[in-house]
Amino acid sequence: MAVSLVGATAVVVIIGWYTGITALTMLPGFPSMKPTTALMLLLLAVGLLLIDQRWVAVTIGPVVAILGALTLIEVVLGRSIGVDTLLIGIKPGTGALLMAPATALVGLLLGSALATSGRARPWMSHGFALLALCGGQIAFLGYLYGASSLYALGSFAAMAPQTFVCTIILGLFLLLHRHEKSPVGLLTDRGSAGTLLRWAIPFFIIGPLVLGLVRLWGQQANLYDTKFGVVLLVITMTVLGCAVSWVAAVRLKDLDRLRDHAAAELAQSNAGLESAVTERTAELADTALQLNALVRLAPVGIVELDAAGGLLTANDQWLALSGLRLEQSLGSGWAAAIHPDDLERVTTEWAVRGTDGTAYQTSVRFRTPEGRINWVQVHTSPTYADGVVAGHVGAVTDVTALRAAEQKASAAHARFEAAFESSPLGTAIVTLDGYVVEGNRRLFELAGPADRVLDRPIENIFQMNPADESAPANATAGGKVHQLSERQLRGSKAEGICVNVSVAEIHEGERVTGLLYQLEDITARRVAEARVEHQAFHDSLTDLPNRLLLLGRLDEALHAATQNGRGVGVLFLDLDGFKAVNDTFGHQAGDAVLIEVAARLVGGARADDTVARIGGDEFVVLCPDIGTTDDAAVIAERLQQSLVQPIRLGTATTSINASIGVAFGGGGSDPESLLHDADQAMYLAKKQGHLPLDVIQEPDREVESRRSETESALREAVARGEIETWYQPIVDLQDGGAATVVATEALARWRRPATGIMMPGDFIALAEESGLIADIGQAVLNQACLAATALDGVIVSVNVSARQFARDDFGAVVRQALEMSGLPSDRLCLELTESVVVEAIEYAAATLHDLRELGVRLAIDDFGTGYSSFTQLRTFTFDLLKIDMTFIQGIEESGRDRGVVEGILRLADVLHLDVIAEGIETAGQRDLLREMGCRYGQGYYFSRPSPTAHPTLVSHT
Repeated sequence: MAVSLVGATAVVVIIGWYTGITALTMLPGFPSMKPTTALMLLLLAVGLLLIDQRWVAVTIGPVVAILGALTLIEVVLGRSIGVDTLLIGIKPGTGALLMAPATALVGLLLGSALATSGRARPWMSHGFALLALCGGQIAFLGYLYGASSLYALGSFAAMAPQTFVCTIILGLFLLLHRHEKSPVGLLTDRGSAGTLLRWAIPFFIIGPLVLGLVRLWGQQANLYDTKFGVVLLVITMTVLGCAVSWVAAVRLKDLDRLRDHAAAELAQSNAGLESAVTERTAELADTALQLNALVRLAPVGIVELDAAGGLLTANDQWLALSGLRLEQSLGSGWAAAIHPDDLERVTTEWAVRGTDGTAYQTSVRFRTPEGRINWVQVHTSPTYADGVVAGHVGAVTDVTALRAAEQKASAAHARFEAAFESSPLGTAIVTLDGYVVEGNRRLFELAGPADRVLDRPIENIFQMNPADESAPANATAGGKVHQLSERQLRGSKAEGICVNVSVAEIHEGERVTGLLYQLEDITARRVAEARVEHQAFHDSLTDLPNRLLLLGRLDEALHAATQNGRGVGVLFLDLDGFKAVNDTFGHQAGDAVLIEVAARLVGGARADDTVARIGGDEFVVLCPDIGTTDDAAVIAERLQQSLVQPIRLGTATTSINASIGVAFGGGGSDPESLLHDADQAMYLAKKQGHLPLDVIQEPDREVESRRSETESALREAVARGEIETWYQPIVDLQDGGAATVVATEALARWRRPATGIMMPGDFIALAEESGLIADIGQAVLNQACLAATALDGVIVSVNVSARQFARDDFGAVVRQALEMSGLPSDRLCLELTESVVVEAIEYAAATLHDLRELGVRLAIDDFGTGYSSFTQLRTFTFDLLKIDMTFIQGIEESGRDRGVVEGILRLADVLHLDVIAEGIETAGQRDLLREMGCRYGQGYYFSRPSPTAHPTLVSHT
């Protein structure tokens, strides 16, 4: 507190110098405190307040000492070296700024004392502090006795009164700091030395001061002269010194007497203490036995009981478990903690064990007054005195959490057992080396009796093939669950059963202890898929391949022709007079005729030929690996002969003939073009008077000329921007009565100046062949994305050609269209025909991955017209299927067509794909599709294509 006042005084003085307020720098009638003096005192106050921080003392102490030393140097040199003007901005006023030499000397001593205060032995610091204290006292005596020479030196500044007061305070603080390691510490000694010093020091400080004042007073009163005053002072000091010495001797004698008396009493006390220690040691030995028993059971609830079983004491843990207070538990009160359902059992057992002095152990429930249940494990052990049971000590362990965990584990095990046994999946627990240790009922139903499965390798139940051999090793790579490929089960009852197998690791802590196999029977699903796939690729009436499968096989035949240098023949047959059969004998007879024709064509064709029905009364025979057109013509004539034989229809007979068009191609031919050529040849045969067959050998020159002209105009159309985008809405069939537009399909149109609007069928194939399709497709894509931004949440579908899809930068083209238009990627759907993916199969995986990364939707367009739908559905991920309109047109009249559509819908449902039915033209078609569960529809019934993107639906009242 005193040091803080010193610092505050220094701050006030500095403020007074800066503000020019003289009253803040001096006391009335006394010299002023110089600004450098105030700075020095402020630094010393800060250093003493933080004296325990060694770096503060080591830093501030030397600074103060240097400040004092430099001031003394200024005094000696008689000129300023800048110390007196250290505080910038202070004007001298009426007096000099240089601090008094006495102040500088005291500051040097105090700074040195502070700088050395952190030393291990503080004698040096205390020495400097004592000298500084003496300097302050000299100045004090100078003011007291009026001797200016004691606080001023010549013409230099004098030490101000507040300065010596502050230096005395600071000196005393430094003397008392760490006083226990210095002579000053004797003042606090409780022995003889301390007692003597505490009595004598005040006398020797105050006595001479008073005597000096008395001497000066007598001399100033002319009671005696200077010499007499000196003699009087000497005699007085001698008498007082002797008196003090005598008193000190008397005090020391009294202290010696007290010491001797205390020594005698101490000896007596030691004798009594030794006796008490001996007795207490014996008591502690008995207590130690009891404490050792308690220590063995800690940390648990501990109780001490008497021989009759009454509770004597209990620790806090026992009280916490029981919920009772100690006074409630004493005697037989501990029984109140026992659950009522356990009380009779425990008290009966304890009565027996407590009486015969044997240890007792049991599990019991405690019920607290609040109703909380605590499960505890109780252990008691008897204690003996002189061979007789003197009591019992007991340990009570809280096992509530353990019991809860056991119950939870038991319940979990029961749930697992129930789920394990009732699971519809065949489930097996397998060791790490592959042996079955446990299986559920469903597993044995699938794989055979338990004795043929348990304790045997899990692989024994599967049919092995090269593709499966690596499955077990990779089943749990990385500690994850892996869905394995389909496996066939082995065994007399399991033959033909197809299952999906998944494997997961069984962990116990951080350690893998086994494997969990799960088998899902997918036989029925595969049979249904095979049936649907067969229906999709075969004619429902004749079971012949349909157009989809025919084109696939034709493409394969043309690829083979490229390798072997041979050719491929395509025979296009159209039955003559078939309509008359239907009209005369009915449709059932017509179906019988078609079945018979199919059988005769298969019988007349070669083993490697493919006979297909592509619609109505049209058949196509694919003849691979032939040399010339003549070879194809020979096969056509043989088939013609097989058809001229009469066909029996019940009791009636009829005859059927066929017009046959023959086309011949090689490895560079296009399947669609070759089929088209055969079709044209067939129509030519009909046109030329029902000739039995005609052969297309070279393109018609007029047709080729028109094609060249159209290609040239199409190139200019792309450059001139004549390609337009029209839109046809897609509606939600399941949204109640009113159709709701959810998407729109972008369709290319060519506004040709010479002929007007041209449909895609008139120029898309030519664009594909000429390479213009990429530019047309990009233009349509950009226009569609931009138009869709004006539609509220409506998705826009854009058709993608094979040439577009095969481009390396197709993903970048789509990304650019989205960025330029600002259309969200999930509102763009790209429609890919099956032929698109097939033709670009080597690029499909990477391109589809890029499109998936963009977030666009993907659809398979014209589903049912290609031959690779199921392959692509299993290889790539799509969002929806679009059923080709050829399947929709006949669903009202043909049950077989309805069956095909229903099969496709079921397949899409299994694969979680949405379905759009194309070509809906009647309310009946719409209603049938809605009943079948088809979600979306598109066709003239709802709206024709329009150049505006905003959907306008046809009103049906």
